Amino acid sequence: MTIGVTRRGALGLLGASALGAAVVACSGGGSSSGSGGPTTLELADYDTTQQAAVTQKVLTAFKAQTKIGVTVDSLPGSGAAIYPGKLRTELLGGKAPDVFRCWGGSIVEPFVASKQVISLDSTYAKYGWENKLAKPNINDFTFSGVKYGLPLWASAVGVWYSTKDYEKAGVAVPTTFAEMESVNAALAKAGIQPWLGGGKYGWYVMRFFEWFLEMTAGPAEHDQLRSTEISWNTSSVVDAFAILQKWAANKWLPAGVMGLDPTQVEAEFAGGQGAMALDGQWIEQNIVAAKMPQASYGTFIPPTDQTPLRFSGFTEGLFITSESAKTTDAEELLNFFTSVSSQQLDQNAYTDVLGVPPIPGYVGTAQWAKWLAQYPHYVIQDQSLSTTLINAYFNIQSNVVQGSQTPKEAAAAMQQAVVSSKSGT
Repeated sequence: MTIGVTRRGALGLLGASALGAAVVACSGGGSSSGSGGPTTLELADYDTTQQAAVTQKVLTAFKAQTKIGVTVDSLPGSGAAIYPGKLRTELLGGKAPDVFRCWGGSIVEPFVASKQVISLDSTYAKYGWENKLAKPNINDFTFSGVKYGLPLWASAVGVWYSTKDYEKAGVAVPTTFAEMESVNAALAKAGIQPWLGGGKYGWYVMRFFEWFLEMTAGPAEHDQLRSTEISWNTSSVVDAFAILQKWAANKWLPAGVMGLDPTQVEAEFAGGQGAMALDGQWIEQNIVAAKMPQASYGTFIPPTDQTPLRFSGFTEGLFITSESAKTTDAEELLNFFTSVSSQQLDQNAYTDVLGVPPIPGYVGTAQWAKWLAQYPHYVIQDQSLSTTLINAYFNIQSNVVQGSQTPKEAAAAMQQAVVSSKSGT
């Protein structure tokens, strides 16, 4: 996918630097909407510079075929903590884009509830999307039986590691969590930064906590916590926060991690600045671009000591706003993205579109495609919790990492946030 590190982290292949200005596709030509003049759609997303380049290739091909231009307004690296707020402001302020990219679950649900996006049920039928896409991911954009989005990217968060650093530290791929911590310690002793990471925006460090919580709570309790069916003021949450605080204090996470920019992690890993990154398949875009030999890196599922073994995942896609006066053109743009050729042009290595062949050289991504088919995954935390609750979590997480809040206090604060979010206070 041409995904941003936004996560939500996620789902495009991540670039390393930020895009400061909107990318504008060539406009002009005829209008498929029958207006008699040039038609231009506005697309909002969170492309980084590298992503934007491949997205532009798709949009240029779209214009060549349809005469419909597209301008892109991007907020790179912002993630689920920032981007939806910007989008919401534009929608409420009468400056809505025609189409926007977003994550599924609780992130896009408020836009659905407020009727700011249109139903795509008839569009699915018109273009036969049910037969073009992986059906499980369609469910991520279906609310009360109605399809509101077009899922194009499916991602999983796993460990990507440097084989050279592992060899220098004399360690092997861990199969248990205890072994994972031994690997951390051995890397640090060898003078190697064990993990890369960036706490700005919150979502990157969140990946570690949800991994730890999957282990301390187990799959069933973890699911209940994410759905707020049970109290967060419990021992499993305390234990997960304690591990997070320990990893920060030991500097297994980078020193000052909460102030670091997560959009730099992929490039830093490709540049050999740390042994491991907790990332999605998009990291391989940077690895390949850096011409790292395939033997110099690997990937594995974060060990949880739990059965079933699960990892974090999420889906991203495109939505059409209810404010758009160019719905027909917008639907045509979405459909253009569902072609195999568009997905190949977009370098979407973790596409939901069926029939897209693997990208040569993306060996880690190909491995994750197999694991996604073999193992269950849980929905990443900032898509399974409400926006209000995840923002509260980000504050608590920062306090824990920086040592200003104990794990026990953090668990109690999380439960208070849950109560407040449910009561609307």
